[in-house]
Amino acid sequence: MLKTLGWLLVLLLAWFAGFAGMGMALIGGAVWALGLLAVVWGLFLLAVTLRRVPLRDIAWAANLGYGFGVMRWLDVPAEAGSGAVRWLAMGASLLCLVFFGLVAPALLAWIAGKWLPVPEPELPVEQPASPERLRRWGPRD
Repeated sequence: MLKTLGWLLVLLLAWFAGFAGMGMALIGGAVWALGLLAVVWGLFLLAVTLRRVPLRDIAWAANLGYGFGVMRWLDVPAEAGSGAVRWLAMGASLLCLVFFGLVAPALLAWIAGKWLPVPEPELPVEQPASPERLRRWGPRD
């Protein structure tokens, strides 16, 4: 129970780091925002390539936080525009959430699997029985 709550707290902190990082990066400019995106996606590629599931989950949460930061940037003030503008903004937010939550991680995992293959580790193989062991084998073994 405590371990699960701790893990959820770590994922929430990763989400918040992506969200706050996106906000600060947008203040610095588009280059900073793209640099942060490159860092988050690079971390995701590294985690998928090395098959580190906890690191992959943290990178996914940071990526989702980055997506929420983009949604906040796309947000239209309530007094601006008509109802159609608000619906377009909600549709853009939904597309952004789907992209950063599902599409981008799937594409990055596909890229990591296709272009950065890591050989599967060799599994131990049991040696065949020797003639001596076959001769000593009994029904109780």
